Formats: sequence, C-alpha cells, structure tokens
Amino acid sequence: MFQQSTLLNLRSDARLYFRLVGARIRSQMQYRASFMLMLTVTTAGLMTEFIAVLLLFNRFEALAGWEVGEVALLFGLTSMAFGICEMFGAGFDVFPNTIRRGEFDQVLVRPAGVFVQVMAADFQLRRFGRIFQGAAAFGLGVYWTSVDWSMAKVLYLVMVLGSGAVLFTALLVLGATLCFWTVQSIELINIFTFGGSEMTSYPLPIYHLLMQRFFTYIVPLAFVSYFPAVYLLNRPELATTPGWFAYMPPVAALGLGLVSRVAWGFGVRHYRSTGS
Repeated sequence: MFQQSTLLNLRSDARLYFRLVGARIRSQMQYRASFMLMLTVTTAGLMTEFIAVLLLFNRFEALAGWEVGEVALLFGLTSMAFGICEMFGAGFDVFPNTIRRGEFDQVLVRPAGVFVQVMAADFQLRRFGRIFQGAAAFGLGVYWTSVDWSMAKVLYLVMVLGSGAVLFTALLVLGATLCFWTVQSIELINIFTFGGSEMTSYPLPIYHLLMQRFFTYIVPLAFVSYFPAVYLLNRPELATTPGWFAYMPPVAALGLGLVSRVAWGFGVRHYRSTGS
C-alpha cells in the first residue's frame, strides 16, 4: 500500500513538473528570434571554455598523462551532466531570491508539491547550450581517442550522464536548503557546483591527494566524469583503482540525492515566514 502511494505521488509530481516546464517553454517560444539569438550567444560563450582547454595543449602535451582527446572526453561528460542539471534543476540555484522576496510563502499555500514547484521555477531552454557544448567536446574526444564502443558502453554512458546530473542537482538542493537559515549560503554550494564542474573537467590526479579523496569519498564528484572516463578509455588507472569504482556513479547519485531530499524536507518543515 505504501509503495503504491509513493508511486502515485511520484507520477503526480512528474506530471506537475512537465506541465510547469511546458508553460515556461511556451512563454519562451513566443519570441523565437530572441530565443535563437540568446541560445546562439550562450552556446558561443560556453564554447570558449572548451577552446581554452584545447589551448592548454599547445603548451603541454599531456596533463597527468592524459592527452587532449581524453581530456576532451572528460570535459564533455562534465558539461553534459552539469548542463542537464542546470536545465532541469536551476530553480534551486535561484532559490535565495524566492526567500528574500517572500515568494516562498506563495509556493507553500499552492495545492502542489513544493519540491517540484521550486525545481521548475527557472527552466530556460537557452541552457541547452551547455549540453550542446558538452556533446561537441565529447564527440571530439571520441574521435581523437580509441574507445571500443558497444551497446553496454552506450547504456553505461546514459547512466553516467543521469547520475552526474543528479549529483550536481543534489548539491543545488543542499544549497537551497541552507538558504532557509542564511540566504548567502548558496555561494558556498557554488564552490561545489560551478567550481565542481570546472574541477571535474580535468584529470583528478592533477589535484592534491586530499582533494582527490575529498571529491571521491565526501562530495563524490569524481564519479561524474573521472572514473567513468577511466573505464571508457580503458586507462592504466584501472589497474590501481577498485574495479567497482566504474559502477559507483548511480550509487553516489542515489546517496547524495537522498541526503539532499531529506535535508530539503527538514528545511521546509522548519521554515519561518518572512512576514512580507
């Protein structure tokens, strides 16, 4: 009975989310020329990030033993995962504004899921630019390397991208939760979201050992791109890391996702109205 009720709630939340997102898409497509211009500018701006990575290899032949194609693949995995997170979960990133303006009180009194309303609050199609950037980088990475593709690896890639998006979104949710007590806390979480997306775009061994362990066991962003890339590329690191690390992305995503969801529920229950 409990499982059936939970499943019904999930279906209801999913239906509500896509309705809210659908309304936002229709409003954004009212001015298609403006939308296409914004998408083009956003994508062009983001592509400069990847170009900067490529320029590094004009000076260095490799980074910690990783060649340009391998780093491009790393960059692509991170950008696509973070792009999916930004597109579907950015409502949590702008949540401090909702608290400051006293608009969260309106969210609470609506006959709809609070989590879903906040998640869909800032859906922007222009954020597809980051996903496109990541796909382009990943495509070049595949072209420049010798990945032995199979259906199993294609399914593995889909799983990794979904897990990475959940990991980044979970961090956004934790940042939004902290905003119930201090609206400035989102900047702390940005170190792990935007900063984390930058960090995971490069091979993990270039960082200090303490950072490597922190982003593997505490904030498990190493499972967004590094360990999956090691597996896909059949890198030498496979011989020195536990074999099951390659299959940890969904476990890490589930763990951090549950923590963030419980924390969010706690924050909502202890929210005190602004009175405005």
